[in-house]
Amino acid sequence: MRTEKSFIGGFLVLGFAIFIVGFLTGMLAIALIPANPETTTLGFMAFILGFITGMVVIALTLVVVQLSRLTKTS
Repeated sequence: MRTEKSFIGGFLVLGFAIFIVGFLTGMLAIALIPANPETTTLGFMAFILGFITGMVVIALTLVVVQLSRLTKTS
């Protein structure tokens, strides 16, 4: 039982860390946008990639937590 709890906790921490890294990468991409349209598009795409990756990781984390709770109550 302890192994499952530590695994879920580690997964939550990893998901949060990936979300924060993606968010900071996106903020850096926006901060480095010069006037060149090609670089602007590349920076915006890096921001979107980090943002979507973070959202997917958080969504998967929530699904794992909910499934874990459902299996414990069954």
